[in-house]
Amino acid sequence: MAAIDASANIRDFFQAQLSEALSAQGVQTADATRDYLVELMAGFANGPLVARLGFPLVTLLERALAVAGREREARLRELGDTSLFLYGFLPDSFERRGLTAEYVETMGGRAYRAVVRVRGGGVFAELASRFREMGGVLDEVRERTSLRTDGELLRLYQRWLESGSDSLARRLARRGVHPVPPSRGEIN
Repeated sequence: MAAIDASANIRDFFQAQLSEALSAQGVQTADATRDYLVELMAGFANGPLVARLGFPLVTLLERALAVAGREREARLRELGDTSLFLYGFLPDSFERRGLTAEYVETMGGRAYRAVVRVRGGGVFAELASRFREMGGVLDEVRERTSLRTDGELLRLYQRWLESGSDSLARRLARRGVHPVPPSRGEIN
């Protein structure tokens, strides 16, 4: 039976989940990046950022390119953040949205790199250069906080079959599934 975590503070909850996910993935990151990821998850969980998920990424890009200066920087950051959240928390929605992981990664990474050109290094430089890895950490948080259904386990296994990811294989193993790559010529 799963326990219910009655955290009064969503940021504290995500801070704890992120620490566990970083440890499980063996990922080291700057404290400022950790803090940013916690705020990102809390923002989408509390609702103010969730409206962005209703827009195609290309629309968010068009909005960013239609303005200049600080407004453009803010909108590019929104595109990067939305892409990272999608990549980490909603990978099962890609097919339904007509997206691929590579597309989401490219949009988010480029958006963060554009922010870096205005602001300089720091958090956004790390997010740009390690987008896939940080998305994997958010995916680990999602995995740890979602209801673990047979369907979710099957989707995780299908994602492992498609990617061959060592990280996904470790997550499956923790759930008692020890994936073996299919033999050549075997039908998936």
